[in-house]
Amino acid sequence: MNLFPFYMDISDKTFLIVGGGAVAKEKIASLRRFTDNIIVVAKETDLDEGRVIRKQFEPSDLDQADFVIGATSDRKLNRQIAGCCGQKGLPVNIVDDAALCTFFMPSMVKRGDLTVAISTNGTSPAYARRVREQIEKEIPGNIVDILLRMGELRKIVPKRIVEQGKRKRLYQEILAELIAGENGASDEEIERIIRKYE
Repeated sequence: MNLFPFYMDISDKTFLIVGGGAVAKEKIASLRRFTDNIIVVAKETDLDEGRVIRKQFEPSDLDQADFVIGATSDRKLNRQIAGCCGQKGLPVNIVDDAALCTFFMPSMVKRGDLTVAISTNGTSPAYARRVREQIEKEIPGNIVDILLRMGELRKIVPKRIVEQGKRKRLYQEILAELIAGENGASDEEIERIIRKYE
């Protein structure tokens, strides 16, 4: 399998999860960091948040989905879900069965606008989780504020510094200052750095 990692706007996309056990809950928790457009179809479940439809899966359930996750403990049902998705051209992830998947849910780190995804092409989720934990330790505690500040600068700096190479070096220097200082860099310090490149 040759998987290419890319980020996609899922604002108007709906995820259908078939199954309502612990694995389904784990998938829902990951998705909720990005969207509330989640529908759960499960005959029996104690899930009580979001849209939960308590019934046996039917192929017609896929009509309301853009992405499908099969999280049941019934291998035959999982194969049925994957087959129906294949017929409809829907991306599907079948938990614990990489051969039936057309997409994988990576191990993720999310802090505000920062999202890091780690995948082992389904061969070792445990190792992906281990790498994720290492990355989490390296991220500054104030990364959300740092990224907001950098985003604001990217709106104004190009008007003052036209040359792309200079801008790149400027952003690197400001980012280093923001990361190094516990309280980030002051507006005056950032302005001093910008003037140096003008």
